[in-house]
Amino acid sequence: MKTMAEQELGFIRLFPGDSVKKWGCVQEVTTEGLLVLITYVDMGSWSSDGGYIVNTVRFLPWSKLDFYKCSAFEAHTGKRDT
Repeated sequence: MKTMAEQELGFIRLFPGDSVKKWGCVQEVTTEGLLVLITYVDMGSWSSDGGYIVNTVRFLPWSKLDFYKCSAFEAHTGKRDT
């Protein structure tokens, strides 16, 4: 199995299960965490985006990171491929 640093950069859903749904594109993998370009945010009924703004880059440390890999379609629309 490849380490995260050896994986292809791709699209991810950040923190599945959170009330504010967010997706991004991994820009860089470091020993400390990921740099992720936010591609889509679905606030649902929440009034705040929690600081996740589309087209901004966020650093997410490994110690606080939960994600799954997804398709480009899902990362840009919030909808899973059928």
